[in-house]
Amino acid sequence: MIPVERVIRRHDFFLRRRDLLAMGYTDAQLKSALERKRIFRVRQGWYSVPDAPESGIRAVRVGGRLTALSALESYGLLVPRPTRLQVAVRPTACRLRRPTDRRKRLTRLSGVAVHWSHRSSASPWRVSVADALVAVLQVEGRDIAVAACSAALHSGALREWELDLVFERAPVRGRAWRRLASALDESHGETFARLWMGDAGIECEQQIKVAGVGWLDFRLRKNLYVEVDGDQHGDPGQWEKDHERDVAIAALGGKTIRITYRQLLGAWPAVLAAIERAIADADALAARRRVHPYRPPPKRKRRRSRAKRPP
Repeated sequence: MIPVERVIRRHDFFLRRRDLLAMGYTDAQLKSALERKRIFRVRQGWYSVPDAPESGIRAVRVGGRLTALSALESYGLLVPRPTRLQVAVRPTACRLRRPTDRRKRLTRLSGVAVHWSHRSSASPWRVSVADALVAVLQVEGRDIAVAACSAALHSGALREWELDLVFERAPVRGRAWRRLASALDESHGETFARLWMGDAGIECEQQIKVAGVGWLDFRLRKNLYVEVDGDQHGDPGQWEKDHERDVAIAALGGKTIRITYRQLLGAWPAVLAAIERAIADADALAARRRVHPYRPPPKRKRRRSRAKRPP
């Protein structure tokens, strides 16, 4: 027979004991695999392998599947990190356990947000992307919900018409957020900046390509851009590239407002004041340029030094 650990991996890392017995495995074989540490018992009646996803192990140990932001994060989507493990369980579920100990009952202090759901899933440890987004729309606010939907579109996990079906299942309060989701958002930081600038009445264009520079996050005026830096900008190489781009924009007569993720979340009023001032300055400069167009100074010819004649 095929080794039991290989069968478990084929079934998405988790299988119940009764399913293994139905496949022809015996309790003696399961006990032998347990002793050799090729598999382990996640909770009563459930087995997994050592290389299973940690978040999936915790969800199955609780007694359900990952949902909402926890599930989206497991699919590799760039969404805001959830503060608690989000697990979907059936309305009839009982004997929920702590994610770190299958022998202890789940409590409010276990760091788990339980979602009661009737829907089933093909995966034993996480719900589908669509079901996860429906859960996000039910429990999260506008900014996080729109960021999650934009991440699903940008990554290709869902198409536009599939997202329309998700919003048909969403609560009434969140259905108006559909028009705010954008596949052009490359991170949830960009989503937050776009939404908050829109709240302040600032219109912007996304993902603008400038010749000789590359793609920029937002354009507010003809020569005014905004870049939102993420966690990857701790890399010195990326830091150098970004500043080279800023110099190239300045050489073209433009200006870049670069925002860090920490500034975005912790000092947005100051960032907004800087953006509004930059817009005012850009408008004033544009009005002046209409009357007095910019003309680059002529290049001065370099005079050749004449050698002195001998007396």
